[in-house]
Amino acid sequence: MDNAHRASAIVQIVFYAPMVPIMLYVGIRAWKYGPRRAWFPAMVFACVRLVGGALDLASKNDPKNNSLITATIILLNLGLVPLIMPFTPSPASCKPNLEASFPESKSKKRFIDVNRLLLLAAVALLSTAGGFTGDPEMANTQSILSKVAYFEFVVVLLALIAMAAWLNFWRRDRIQDGQIIYIQWLLIASPFLCIRAVFGVISVFEAAGANILTSVWSPMFGSALLFSLMALLPEYIVLCVFVYLGIHRVSTADRYGLVAQRGFFKRTGDTKPRADQSRSSMDMA
Repeated sequence: MDNAHRASAIVQIVFYAPMVPIMLYVGIRAWKYGPRRAWFPAMVFACVRLVGGALDLASKNDPKNNSLITATIILLNLGLVPLIMPFTPSPASCKPNLEASFPESKSKKRFIDVNRLLLLAAVALLSTAGGFTGDPEMANTQSILSKVAYFEFVVVLLALIAMAAWLNFWRRDRIQDGQIIYIQWLLIASPFLCIRAVFGVISVFEAAGANILTSVWSPMFGSALLFSLMALLPEYIVLCVFVYLGIHRVSTADRYGLVAQRGFFKRTGDTKPRADQSRSSMDMA
């Protein structure tokens, strides 16, 4: 099993070593056209997975290093957060569609706030749970915290998919030009996000707490094949979606009147026509 996990960690490093600079390059270029927070989490995710693969490989060579194992488990658990964040309506490219379609809606604001709160709570719970790894007395607490965190993930993911389907099929006429593609690709990526979430949910029920070293669903100590097919592969496919959307954002910026930023924070001068400026400001929201 250790050899299989070593091979999985090596494959993870090999695949993410070129993906990190690609995602950073595409993400930095795309965030100049907004929304910036839609691209930053994907860039962080690529880096987290590369570091996680290196730590996983190192932990297999030093299995008695509890600190290394704990850090690896925390990264494995938290890696899903930045993968989901760009698709949520708080920072991602779905937000301009909600803002444009329902500018004064209190329900929209409540929906965004609840999703943000659930994700932040899940991060805190998973970080705390990962810190209890290797402590038999806290095994039950670790299991409970992990289950609650993944339940929150599932709620956010289902709400996100429902929102995207609603916007695409019932509110498509109110979506701005050039924005529907982000909703459509969210729907395309959603089955892979669901597969990843299913693996996470099963793992926290079958491989949390006292069972983390023995369950086949354990990300670090269970079946490397299951982990690779149900976690690493879906994640990589979704990350490739971000790369494509980033390239699309940059290549169609002029067509849809998106105003680029100078450097990281300043926008260029107001050189666009008034109609384009109005549309661009909504895109950058």
